[in-house]
Amino acid sequence: MPTVINIFNCINFLCMPNSSNYSSKYETLLAVGQLGGWEYNVLTQELWCNTYYFEMLGRKDHTSADWAKYPIKEVWENWLHPNDLENAKEYFSDFILNPEIEYTQQFRMLHANGEWLTILSRASAMRNAEGVLTGMIIGTHLDITQAQQLSENFSITQIEFEKTKKQVIKDNAFLKAILNSPKDLFVLAIDKHYNFLGFSDSYIPFAKNFLLKEVVVGMSIFDVLPEVMHATAKASYDRALAGESFVVSSNFVTPIGKRLYYENKYSPIIDQHGKILGVTLFSNDITLLKEQLEETRIVDMRYAALFDGAEDAILIADATSGHLVDVNDKACELFGYTKAELIGMHQTKLHPPEDLEMVGELFNQFTKTNSYQSVDVNIFDFEGKRKPVRITACAPFRAGKYLFLAAYFKDLTKERATIEKALTIQEMLSKAEGIAHVGSFEVELPSGFAVWSDEMFRILDLLPNEVVAHTDVFTSMVLPDYLEQYKKWILKESSIEGESKPIEFQIKTPKGNLKHVIVTGVSYKNKAGLIYKFIGVVKDNTARIETMESIKLQNQKLREIAWAQSHLVRGPLSDILGITKIIQDNVANIQEKEMLISQLHNAAQKLDQVIKDVVNNTGSL
Repeated sequence: MPTVINIFNCINFLCMPNSSNYSSKYETLLAVGQLGGWEYNVLTQELWCNTYYFEMLGRKDHTSADWAKYPIKEVWENWLHPNDLENAKEYFSDFILNPEIEYTQQFRMLHANGEWLTILSRASAMRNAEGVLTGMIIGTHLDITQAQQLSENFSITQIEFEKTKKQVIKDNAFLKAILNSPKDLFVLAIDKHYNFLGFSDSYIPFAKNFLLKEVVVGMSIFDVLPEVMHATAKASYDRALAGESFVVSSNFVTPIGKRLYYENKYSPIIDQHGKILGVTLFSNDITLLKEQLEETRIVDMRYAALFDGAEDAILIADATSGHLVDVNDKACELFGYTKAELIGMHQTKLHPPEDLEMVGELFNQFTKTNSYQSVDVNIFDFEGKRKPVRITACAPFRAGKYLFLAAYFKDLTKERATIEKALTIQEMLSKAEGIAHVGSFEVELPSGFAVWSDEMFRILDLLPNEVVAHTDVFTSMVLPDYLEQYKKWILKESSIEGESKPIEFQIKTPKGNLKHVIVTGVSYKNKAGLIYKFIGVVKDNTARIETMESIKLQNQKLREIAWAQSHLVRGPLSDILGITKIIQDNVANIQEKEMLISQLHNAAQKLDQVIKDVVNNTGSL
């Protein structure tokens, strides 16, 4: 390159090639320097090129004459590399406008054989004796392709050498890190006599902690391994010494009683002549992996058992799109679709149209929560039948880059029917209690707090929101004459499990009403053997007692009526029957008949009075 520059500097002092004084020297310098010469007239935009300008490009056939005039586009621009064209033209234009700068640029030009030559173009603006620019630019083209390639190859070689050097250092450090860093991997090198050539740092604590051996280079590996492993280990070493590379898995119980699992890779150590010198063993501890795989297998089994064996329907949806990605068998039963039909279906297709807005809001809410949430909604099965369900959704979970939402769908059809039935039964029981005047209660012991039925409140002349149900409230209504007996009964029945004997007594309600009641029930024990609950009934016996008293009074009056019938009625009736018999038989004279008729009248009056008394007594029953 310095030679080219010197030649170019010399050319700057020469005259134009059409000058006869310096023409031969000028051409000689161009020929010796293997330079393609060119001249460009800025004013006329004319370009002259010498013969070698074309020869270096393999285009001798383009030469019409030495230093002939050519279109610049045809002999320069059209042969420039497309990626260099604009920059080369711009650089040349800048030089024309500012000829004070040094013109040196490098670009690629197309050789006739299709190759791209790297050209070094240099030029200078010519001046006259007074130093005024003449408008003429003289320049040269030099083929520096080989020099460029050598330079590039040298640079590349130097860069690659530095890279290789750094890579060797890096690889060496990396190799040492690989060999010594992993806790679960150790490397052994063993000679043909099964003696240690070397080992990674991790093997030392392994041998010490699990094999209870201190290892040093040169000792036999069979002095380290447990005896039960000798035969298997030797067989593997012999395979590698025979030139085979292979991987095997093994497990063994260490002297400390722990079972370990290893994946061992055996390879022969071969020198540059192909001779086998020993064996390398890469032993990877996969005990934790085995345990994790087993744990994963168990988890998968549990998941399958929980998912497929769940009593409720489980649906898993893409939290972003809302499409179902997995369902269990119960979901298929609940909705009436096959699994293939449900997967891919949008979750909104499972709900009535009037609930879609609410369901959409709930789904968005579920995807943003970090806890479990439940809501009762309706669904449509494949027949369009509406079913009530309770949806319990957990927090969204991520699998890879996807976010999913799992939800339990509990069919409330039977539950709702059961509740309605229970409410119906409860209502019927409440009515039955009212008809029978029987109130039920449940008492927690020993606190005494209770739950009373509506009829219980009615018996006690109380409203449900008027007082807190408690045994003390009931006890305060027991009449003093019965209080001691009642307390003894309570003490006895609260200490014995099972059904109690009934007790009858009187109470006085807050409204002042006296009532006869009968109390009975059942005591229950907890796991500790203590009575903790008493469930019983209170029967209002007041009406029955009053009825019995009324019946007793009626019986008394009936007895009086019977006595009147047997005595008061019989007397006058007997007189009437006797008198009428005498008159009928004509055994009395006229005077006696008159007297008998008078007596008959008196007897009839007595009978009439008795009858009136009986009627009056009967009407008062």
